[in-house]
Amino acid sequence: MADLSTLSLVELADLKKKIDVEIVRRKEAEKQNLRAEMLRMAAAAGLSLADVLGAEKKGRKVASSGVAQFRNPADAEQTWTGRGRKPQWVLDWLASGKSIDDLRI
Repeated sequence: MADLSTLSLVELADLKKKIDVEIVRRKEAEKQNLRAEMLRMAAAAGLSLADVLGAEKKGRKVASSGVAQFRNPADAEQTWTGRGRKPQWVLDWLASGKSIDDLRI
């Protein structure tokens, strides 16, 4: 192996690129070999790889929007959980000098 201190900066950068490419290639080859070995072992036991590893985890659950805490007395369809930005009907209610507690369900 060459003494790295004798290489120019360009040569070192080129060598680094080649090393990075080789590392990625070897990792991929190792993954493929490992997968093939796992498939062979599972098949020898009469199982599939999915049986051995179990089902994949499901994605994150979507957070619920919460339970409505406030209702518009003029339109019962309009509700608000009390989280996030106040809807316009709540702002209008408060601007008229009324209490938000009057809207509580």
